Amino acid sequence: MSRRRLLMLLKPIDVYSDSQSDGPSRITNPQSQMLHHLENRLKVHNDAIIFCQNILCRKPVEWKSIVLNNLSQPIHDVDLVVTVGGDGTLLQASHFIDDSVPVLGVNSDPTRAEEVEKLSNEIDATRSTGYLCAVTVNNFEQVLDNILEGRTIPSKLTRISICVNSLVLSTYALNDVLIAHPCPAAVSQFSFKIKSDDQPCSPLVNSRSSGLRVSTAAGSTAAMLSAGGFPMPILSEDLQFMVREPMSPGETSSLMHGLIKSHQSMDATWFCKEGAIYTDGSHVFYSIQSGDTIEISSKAPILKVFLSQRLQTTVKKLEEAYLQKKEILCKY
Repeated sequence: MSRRRLLMLLKPIDVYSDSQSDGPSRITNPQSQMLHHLENRLKVHNDAIIFCQNILCRKPVEWKSIVLNNLSQPIHDVDLVVTVGGDGTLLQASHFIDDSVPVLGVNSDPTRAEEVEKLSNEIDATRSTGYLCAVTVNNFEQVLDNILEGRTIPSKLTRISICVNSLVLSTYALNDVLIAHPCPAAVSQFSFKIKSDDQPCSPLVNSRSSGLRVSTAAGSTAAMLSAGGFPMPILSEDLQFMVREPMSPGETSSLMHGLIKSHQSMDATWFCKEGAIYTDGSHVFYSIQSGDTIEISSKAPILKVFLSQRLQTTVKKLEEAYLQKKEILCKY
């Protein structure tokens, strides 16, 4: 039996040091606390990398590690990808992975409740949420053994497919897509409708707003939730959309927020001179211009992700509430 092949992808990090400051006399106590906090985060992350690598050295696998920013080609030749960082690391890695390679996320720097409470009056001491990360250093070896021995299987997460002028973009969104003017203070002007089997099943919505966000179920607890959306069961194949800060909702206000069901797609047309489609944050974007058409759907290849037991158990709790929301929102 051949040895399993594993690729470890490491979060790109910035090095913080006192030498970056203007000198000790200008450092206030909160600044000093923040520098110490950042330096500690760097140490914790590096310690997590060393810990995980030492574990891999004891396992029957062939493995190598690479900083994520140095990755430029799609990943095909491995049996498992392990990301060490947080949700952002896993999201960035997902852009290089098709539906054949499963991913295990290691949260290398989880938030410490006692630290947040102690420093809440001075700095923001939150660390990594790690929503999509199944493990920390505390249970990495146990979960890895379960994966290697076939005792656990990955979940299949829906991703977003984007077509611009009928051409499919090479990057699929695991979290969300934002269509907006590159300047956040500028107005975005566009129209959209929901389609099923190439036939319209919703009215055409004309919008002047701050843009349009579409999220997967995995991304529904991120920016979508912050904007007033609702969490979806993470295994749902539907997409959730929301027009950001509409200027004149008018009679179509009920269509500013809704669902694109798994058998449907959204067709949008952009009417500003400049525009951009941002995928899973600000680092990956595609420029658009007036007259461009955009199709959004859940027809992208799924991503296989090992999820935490805690996250898996929340699926059933969310299902009933989600079905009620779905019934209200899906009027077409």
